[in-house]
Amino acid sequence: MKKLNLPWLENDKPTNVVVYRKTKTSKKYYMIVTNIHLDVINNLRATKPIIPHKYEIVEMGVGHGFIESYAKTYKITNPEIITK
Repeated sequence: MKKLNLPWLENDKPTNVVVYRKTKTSKKYYMIVTNIHLDVINNLRATKPIIPHKYEIVEMGVGHGFIESYAKTYKITNPEIITK
């Protein structure tokens, strides 16, 4: 996987990593790397959620070490980077 440019690392903000899939039977996984708090991502009451409510969240982690491990486990090559 290529080196990611994460702008919030300069300000010592934590990196949150979320792996999800679009349906329960889907074999393809997607990854979001963000500095948005995990409670905001996992909020079921949000009207405009980061990840739509119909998608299944598989794993969530705090720290940039999870980027490599989740990418290797779920065979993800291009994670999406979202900043607040």
